[in-house]
Amino acid sequence: MRQTDPARYYEALGRTLAALRESQVLNGAHSLDWWPGLGGTTWEVEWQEGPYAHEAVDALLRAVSDEEGPARHPLHGLVREGDADPDRHYAHLVVRDVPVTLRALTPVGGREVLRRMAQPLG
Repeated sequence: MRQTDPARYYEALGRTLAALRESQVLNGAHSLDWWPGLGGTTWEVEWQEGPYAHEAVDALLRAVSDEEGPARHPLHGLVREGDADPDRHYAHLVVRDVPVTLRALTPVGGREVLRRMAQPLG
């Protein structure tokens, strides 16, 4: 995909990252990283100490489907859940026909992220 349609390939990554940021799905996580997978046919996106992968996909898809949701603009009509079953560490999206794997390294879950963010500093 990267060689045959690079604009769509990179657009899929940009739209995914914009939606993750605008929806605040990964707030509280750290070490966000991404790279081309499978020889440039997929994107791999990962983070640490954040929500489980399936929680991130569920929240992102809810934000996209909400008429006033923050992630609606970058992904509405351009994203669907991938075919593979999600779990704690991996979940899959397809953005503009480009597979995107979301990977949670050392996930703590959405509830724990919210609890940590609510704690006073110091």
